[in-house]
Amino acid sequence: MREQLSLNGAWQFRIDRKEKGEREGWYDRRLTETRPVEVPHIWQREEEYVHYCGTAWYEKEFEAFLLPPGQKAFLCFGAVDFQARVWLNGVFIGEHEGGFTPFEYDVSASVRQGEVNRLTVRVFDPQDNAEIPIGKQGSWYTRISGIWQEVMLELRPDCFIQKVHIVPDIDRGFAVTQLSLVGEIRPDAVLTFAVTGHLNPKQIVTESRAAVESGAIRHEISIPDAQLWSPQAPHLYDLKVQLKDAGGRVMDEFNTYFGMRKIEFAGGQLLLNHQPLFVRGALDQAFYPDTIYTAPSDVWIRNEIQNAKDMGFNLLRKHIKVEIPRYLYWADRMGMLIWAEPPNVVKWSEQSRRRFSDELRAMIDRDFNHPSILIWSLYNEEWGLEWDLANDTAKQEHVKAMYQEIKSLDPTRLICDNSGWIHVKTDINDYHRYFVVPEQIEEWKSDLDDYMAGNPEQNYVQGYAPNGEPIIISEFGVWGLPSVEKLLEFYQGEPSWFANLGDDTHREDFKKPLTAYENFEKYQLRRIFGNLENLSLYSQRRMYRAVKSLIEEMRKRPQINGYIVTEFTDIEWETNGWMDYTRNLKLGMDHAADFNGSLVVMADGVNRNLWCGESQAWDILISNHDQRILNGEVKWEIPGTGLSGSVPLLEGSRSFVAKRGAICFTVPEVPESGFFTLKLSVVLDHQIAAVNEEELTISPRPAALGVHVCAYRMDEAFRSGLAAGGMIMTDELQQAEAVITSVLDEHVLEYYRSGGHVVFLAEDGDQLPEKGQFSFRELIRGESWDRTSSFNYVDPDYFKGIPLHHEMGWEMEGLYPDYIVPFSNYNKLGGTIGRVVYMFGNEGITDASDIIAGYFQGWIGQAGGSMLAQHSAEGSLILTTWKLKQNYGLHPIATQLIHALILKCRKE
Repeated sequence: MREQLSLNGAWQFRIDRKEKGEREGWYDRRLTETRPVEVPHIWQREEEYVHYCGTAWYEKEFEAFLLPPGQKAFLCFGAVDFQARVWLNGVFIGEHEGGFTPFEYDVSASVRQGEVNRLTVRVFDPQDNAEIPIGKQGSWYTRISGIWQEVMLELRPDCFIQKVHIVPDIDRGFAVTQLSLVGEIRPDAVLTFAVTGHLNPKQIVTESRAAVESGAIRHEISIPDAQLWSPQAPHLYDLKVQLKDAGGRVMDEFNTYFGMRKIEFAGGQLLLNHQPLFVRGALDQAFYPDTIYTAPSDVWIRNEIQNAKDMGFNLLRKHIKVEIPRYLYWADRMGMLIWAEPPNVVKWSEQSRRRFSDELRAMIDRDFNHPSILIWSLYNEEWGLEWDLANDTAKQEHVKAMYQEIKSLDPTRLICDNSGWIHVKTDINDYHRYFVVPEQIEEWKSDLDDYMAGNPEQNYVQGYAPNGEPIIISEFGVWGLPSVEKLLEFYQGEPSWFANLGDDTHREDFKKPLTAYENFEKYQLRRIFGNLENLSLYSQRRMYRAVKSLIEEMRKRPQINGYIVTEFTDIEWETNGWMDYTRNLKLGMDHAADFNGSLVVMADGVNRNLWCGESQAWDILISNHDQRILNGEVKWEIPGTGLSGSVPLLEGSRSFVAKRGAICFTVPEVPESGFFTLKLSVVLDHQIAAVNEEELTISPRPAALGVHVCAYRMDEAFRSGLAAGGMIMTDELQQAEAVITSVLDEHVLEYYRSGGHVVFLAEDGDQLPEKGQFSFRELIRGESWDRTSSFNYVDPDYFKGIPLHHEMGWEMEGLYPDYIVPFSNYNKLGGTIGRVVYMFGNEGITDASDIIAGYFQGWIGQAGGSMLAQHSAEGSLILTTWKLKQNYGLHPIATQLIHALILKCRKE
């Protein structure tokens, strides 16, 4: 009903580096020295301003409508980042701080009716942003500044409906409206409420009336036979509220929509509409390759949400950003759950707390009616609390008070007080835990069992304890490099963020895409991968393998109520998205629902590297989030071996099923070592309802080699193992065709310089008492975000006949190195207080060595070697940090690798 005039489109724009515009009164006259821009506008989209922080001016001329009697004109801004000062026709209208939420002004006294008006906006976005809510813009990724959301002029009556909040009460079948009126209320005024089907005004659900006695009105609307909103059935209702006089004349009209749903928890279980809800989510920071902070179109949004659903997700955690209303609308309509989170500040100060609270409350006020939003976050990882919540009682009381305040503002949703880290008062006990798999599979399992699921009280500050809050791992994940060619094609050249536009805390070498160009050649990756495109595919395959296993381990533990992977899409240099920055699915993610869907079948207790003749008994586990009726069967097979089987399912609608020892077999003989696949399928009603697969290797016992080997200063168990493997053992260095050792002393080095062949098993790294000219870097053993960007690789052509992936997979389970020979400089934490120690790599070693296997992080930074070959005049030395010594004779791949290195060494 309200007449609106869009002020989007062509504006004039001018940078004000010296902040002289206000002193010189630029608002008093038409701006000069301007350039045209399209509002909504983010000035960092223009290459020359991508680094600019400070002041800029916008100007728009428009012809205003006439103001009928009893009507007012309101100037409305969707969002301006960060501070806006507004003039209309040279008259100062007002000032607003906060870059994410809407604000408005009554401009009735300043607007020139039916004439051309001049709107001037001064925008200030300071470089020092520690005390303003920013999220990750400017700290991790490209900065956002300007009038970046819609602007309009709107006619409203003297008394108008300011907002309508709707609280669904599914238990009683009512929608409870909480309505605010602004202006002088007529004594004969009445409110009418009409609920219809969404976008279907002819489908009248119910109508009612309410008297107007004050500016705050609570009115209950009965919703007969209410259809509940859920991801599976996202039913929406439209609500039209009209303010009328005694004669029935409509004075104002307010339109919104809502969904009937209820979110709660009990006994560690989320409940949506009283039914168990398991979260399968993705972190979504909602950055975009061209438009940066706003989705390019509704089509883009719909495609993005559909991609998420196709990959098995039912929730997006909108990470430290107030999402644009159009995205939330499509989440409501398409059934995508939303975990909403305000942008953080950095500094703990009274001003920053006020700004943060203002933005949070404005977000809740604007987005109250979106049924898709189930959870509000307060803080993320103590950002804005200066990372001292566990020890600072004042901050604990602040967080507790903020929880209580937000709960009173919105009792219909759950609140997470401090996402991912230690909790004070919360409805969600969530964790941010980063492990890389397969390398850290045992650490991941232990973290799940002994910390997150096993001892949830450890995630609360002293004096507080869990009270049945659901456990959600709300951040975890692994990197997978995107196609650089696709990025260059999209941008028609290198984007500015290839150099990394974050602040100094996020400019390590591995976070700069340009690093890859330099190091791809330097570290001999071209010989192994051919080009960057091939490397990216192997990196994506490694990512798929890792996130699949991380998720499956969580789903094997039904006491964990859900997970949120980091992350939905790549953002600039950070490449842990399941889609790249331009929204192309990464390799394998078209099958992500196999392990991330509502119904998932898994194998557990799997020995992935098998000797022929071994007997095996593995479990079948089923995670059934939608509680489908499981009457059917599970089929399994290992193609190429003749092994297969079927297990009956008569489980009803249980959410978790375990069939212990259901996959039982003896490993058959195969002619040579190779890769195999365990395939699983769930058949319900004669239809395949779920599939999955696991990677295996099967190997025959190796033949005796008959090589004269000296196991120099090695323990007797290892020496005996070599003898049992067919080696001819000798204690004399000079009589050996090859020396295998964990000691690089002068005797071994002299043997090497004299033409001998040495295999140096350096898996103990810096713990080795004598390691010659080599230094080692110990990789982080525990939880580490940095390490999830890592990539272990090998040249499989060096080991023909042994099943090895370029990107190292499950064939290396238990063999991954804890140490590398560092090429790049690196930091480590030292001492009990964890001070940073700056350490040095040795790039020159890459010129003197053949790199057979290596390690890097992110964009080929923080690099090192895990297997190197060097040569004397006639001798050879192969160093490896792989865990071969302790696994020889037990692990099929380790055993074959030891034999191959001895043969390789002898031949060279």
